[in-house]
Amino acid sequence: MKAHLKPLLLTLMIEGHEVNKVLVDGGATINILPKTMLKRFGKTMADLKPHNILISDYAGKLSQPEGMILLDVQISNVKRTTMFIVTLSKANFNVLLGREWIHGVGAVPSTVH
Repeated sequence: MKAHLKPLLLTLMIEGHEVNKVLVDGGATINILPKTMLKRFGKTMADLKPHNILISDYAGKLSQPEGMILLDVQISNVKRTTMFIVTLSKANFNVLLGREWIHGVGAVPSTVH
C-alpha cells in the first residue's frame, strides 16, 4: 500500500495497558471499542452502561451497540477519560478514536498526503 493511503495507527495506553493498532479516524463521530478488547482492560459486559445510539457503518448498515464504557486513555503526557461505544465489530484495529477524542485532547492529526 502506498504510504499516503495508509491509515493513521497509534500505540497508546488505555487503563494502564499498552494498546497498538489504535486507528485515528477523523470521519468517525464516536470512539469504538470492539467487545473482544474488554477483557484486556479487566472489564466485563456488566461494566457497560446502556446507550440508545444506533451506529451506521461505512456501508450504511445500522447496528445497536452492546453499550458504552468510560476508560482512561493516555498518549504521551495527555490523559483523558474517554467514552467508548462497545460493538461486536470484527475490525482490523484494536480501538477506533474518532472526532470526539481528537477534539477532546486538542489533537491535530497529520498524515502524509
